[in-house]
Parts: sequence; C-alpha cells; structure tokens
Amino acid sequence: MDAAAILLDALFPGECLACGAHLLHGTLCDACRMAIAPHRGVFCGACGAALPGLRNICHPRVPYLLGAAGEYGDPSLRALIHALKFARMRAAAEPLADILAHYIARLPIDLKGMTVIPVPISAARMRERGFNQAELIAERVAHFFGLPLMKEVLARPVHRDPQSEIDDRAARRQNVAGCYALAPPRRGFLRPPPATEAPRKVMLIDDVTTSGATFTEAARTLRAAGTKKILALAVAKAI
Repeated sequence: MDAAAILLDALFPGECLACGAHLLHGTLCDACRMAIAPHRGVFCGACGAALPGLRNICHPRVPYLLGAAGEYGDPSLRALIHALKFARMRAAAEPLADILAHYIARLPIDLKGMTVIPVPISAARMRERGFNQAELIAERVAHFFGLPLMKEVLARPVHRDPQSEIDDRAARRQNVAGCYALAPPRRGFLRPPPATEAPRKVMLIDDVTTSGATFTEAARTLRAAGTKKILALAVAKAI
C-alpha cells in the first residue's frame, strides 16, 4: 500500500462515511448501518427481478444465480463502496464483507462444497489501486463461513476501461467480452500449463453489480471450465 492509501486509512475512520458523524472507530455509524435495508432473497442476473425460491424462471440462460445484500442506491452502501474503490480505503472492505456475509447466512442455500472466488481485476488496475476490492471482501466472507478461497482460479489478462465509466448496457457487455480466463496456480517460479477445470460449486464475489455484464462474462468462463453451480454475490446491485 502506498503512503497516500495509508494516510487515507488513518484519517477517514474518524467519521462515518455516510453521514459524517464522529466515530471513535470503524467506518460507519450505528444509525447508518441500521438504516441499510437488507435483501432477503435472490435475483435474476439479467433483469434484477426477485426470484421465487432459487430458480431463475424469467431468464434461465443466465449462467448464475444473483445475490445482493442491498441496493446501490442506499447511501451507506454506496459511500462504503466508493471509499473502497475510489478512495482506496481498505478499512471499508470489512463492513462491506460483514453486510454480505449476514445476507448470505439468511439465504436458504446449502454452502457445502462451495469455493469462494473473487472477480479479478487486471494487472494494470491492481497497480493503480494497490488491491482488488472484490478479493478483500471475498477473503472475509470465506473466513466467515469456513469456505476455501481460490484467488488465482480466475484471471483478467485483458485491461479495459472501468465499467463505472460506461452507461450503456450493450457497451458494458462488449467492454468485458473476453476479459476473463482460467488461470493456472502459481508454484514457486514456474507456471504450469493452464488449468482445464474449475471448482464445481462457486461463490463468485464482487462489490457491486450494475448491468450484470461482469458477472456474466466471469461465470461463462467458469462454466466452460467445468463449474456446475454459480452463486454470484455482490454487496449491492443497481440492476
């Protein structure tokens, strides 16, 4: 982490990111945390419709089941996500992960055999930000449920413009097309041939989903590598 990021982490926890109230510790005050309206079910990754049970009946070709802890329009969630992604405040990942974990815990889903995989970012974005925000959230969620975390199964070898800078849904899909690939595990200084299989059951994690294009492209890559069940989870959705 660079000096600017360290300074941000040291200064910002003194106030609530959502309302500015003084805090002795943490990033969100109790009032703003309690004001977050949590979701109770899962959604269609194409249109965002709430789904009855765990079946996608409106767009069955979507390669994943979408879960989201809340709405991106929620000021508290949006403030935390912006602090993490754009102000590089790593401390914001902790409450975001906790919010997502408590949402997951309420879902009627058997997590046995699940592997947690964060949506990767490109090497250029990693150098720019210093960390992958989805990875920070995924690490804490995996620990919460005692699930294995695989950070190098999925890779993003292609660098493109940030999705947040693109408004059109079709353009968002085009922007991430072909961006993801199955990555081989690292072993010392040698890299073996590319892996041909992915875990059968995957919990795919990102901070926010808007058009669903990122989850769809990443899920298609995993499906092509052998994954049979994908629960795509975001802290917030704007679909």
